[in-house]
Amino acid sequence: MPKFRLLGLFDRTGKLSDHLQNKDGIGNIEESLFGDGFISGAYNGHTIYAYLKVYNIDEIRHVIDSLSDDPAELILGLYQKEGIRGFRRLNGKFTIIIREKDRTTIVRDRNGKGPMVYFTDTFFTSSYQDLFLFRGFRATPDMTGITTFLKIGYIPAPITSLAGVSKVPAGEILIATKDGFRYEELYGYKEIIHAERKEISFEEALNTYNELLKNSLKRRINDSNCVGTLLSGGYDSGGNIALLREVYTGKIKSFSIGFKDNPASELPYARMMADKFDADHVEYVMDGSEIEYLPDIIDIMGDPFSESGFMLNYAAMKVVGSEDLPVVIGGDGNDQYFGAGIRETALHYKMRKSGLAPFAWLFDKLSDNSLFDKDNLAFRLHFQNQKILKVMEPETFGFHGFQLNQMFGMKGIKPHPYLKSIPRKFGNYEELFLQRNYYLHIRHSVNEVILHKAARFSDAFDVNLSFSYTDLDIYHFLQRMPIHLRAKGSIKESMKGKGVSKYLLKELVRPKLPEAVTNRPKQGGFSPLEIFFNDENRRKQIYSYIRNSSFGKSLRQNNFLNVFFENYEQLSKGTGYWFWHKQVKSNQLINLLILSIWWDKVVNNRKESKLSDYIL
Repeated sequence: MPKFRLLGLFDRTGKLSDHLQNKDGIGNIEESLFGDGFISGAYNGHTIYAYLKVYNIDEIRHVIDSLSDDPAELILGLYQKEGIRGFRRLNGKFTIIIREKDRTTIVRDRNGKGPMVYFTDTFFTSSYQDLFLFRGFRATPDMTGITTFLKIGYIPAPITSLAGVSKVPAGEILIATKDGFRYEELYGYKEIIHAERKEISFEEALNTYNELLKNSLKRRINDSNCVGTLLSGGYDSGGNIALLREVYTGKIKSFSIGFKDNPASELPYARMMADKFDADHVEYVMDGSEIEYLPDIIDIMGDPFSESGFMLNYAAMKVVGSEDLPVVIGGDGNDQYFGAGIRETALHYKMRKSGLAPFAWLFDKLSDNSLFDKDNLAFRLHFQNQKILKVMEPETFGFHGFQLNQMFGMKGIKPHPYLKSIPRKFGNYEELFLQRNYYLHIRHSVNEVILHKAARFSDAFDVNLSFSYTDLDIYHFLQRMPIHLRAKGSIKESMKGKGVSKYLLKELVRPKLPEAVTNRPKQGGFSPLEIFFNDENRRKQIYSYIRNSSFGKSLRQNNFLNVFFENYEQLSKGTGYWFWHKQVKSNQLINLLILSIWWDKVVNNRKESKLSDYIL
């Protein structure tokens, strides 16, 4: 588990030890705050605690005119000179806590790669499990959080799975005073929409991006004698290893994860790139048995979490963690930084401008029922309509409204507040593109899902995983770049699937990679979830466990589970009409399993870390 750990009280006159019911194994306790792995310092009535992995310390020294090597002193100096907004300069991952007499300020880095912070009206901690160290704390499921998880696979901050517990969103600031709590954005949408986008030539943009990406890699590898890199067989990981070889001549160790009996395996392409760039290559093939470690994954993630690639990430970090590498480079976040799903964005724009959106909304409402939940054309139409209609919302690979209503009766359950923050109007295509890029791709896909899971798993296996494409300088460059260099093609071309996403990156990297890699069709970065339910015996044990679990028994309509399991059993034994129907149903089953185990662990205090301990 992570080496860093933080606990504290908002009331600084209190004594932390008086609030803990079990102090075994948590080290020495200082007044009202302690941190293992957090640096600390004090100056002019301010005390700072921070977890830092920052790549531009020299720049910070220059800003505050200091020669200090003490990171805490540098962070305090930046705060003294520029206030909280000064932390926008920090390029890397961090969680910073500033203590003043009547105020506690908590700041998380732009993408939430640094430690999470959970808090109540009394205390805060960087560990979900450490919530239970505090006297009087009771685990009561928050039904807004629970139903949100079952729908989209995660619980966006500041909501959590537990009533009375919140978490600090990535890229935001929590300010706690005697008057209560409030949030401020460290990075907001206004700076994006109002950014000056100067027209620059393709060649200038390409050269600038090339230098920025190389600088990002050099910052992260520093003077390492061996560098690890994750290889998926695509442009992002390929760009990492290709450019890494241009700035680094030492040993590279590459890692790829595949799936047993998968005709669309990307392992051969990853192997080609490892050979071309002289990397010592390691492969791991998943066969579905990895589901045995699901309870351990739940412990690592804290809140219930499910996404098509989460077991792949867990397996990758488990393999990489055994190598003890100084740094490992990942390609996560690049799709979203450039702006993913340009076909759906263009189709949504056309739908809205042509006046067809009301009909799509009507169809969406009428299709929210069991008739559109079967493996046929009706399901496919509903699925595709939602992808185009709801381009500003996270995709629903979990349960739909009518199913959640059957399970819980949704009348008294409040919807998650993230829905209120989504813009509903735009002036032109560029504004829609930028809105979607910020509110969906960055705030949700990157901050709440992709980098959140990668950061938590790398922490758990003590892997120094760093993401070259999310460098602060690259972020600013892309946000100030004309969107036609991010996504090439007219609206019409994009609607027809002929637009080119990640245009600048592809043009930079294509000449460097094997032709077999660049000429193949995109296969998608998802895991075939049905692989975890291929064993009939284990499936039936899972059905029985969920049905008889505390979660299963809490449902308003327990027969919902019986019908769901019967349908999944039929689906698992047939070829099926459409891959995505089986993928969605497998995702729903894994969500039910995760929530049942989470309920047992958190509410019923079970500690086992293997699936077989729960289902047998």
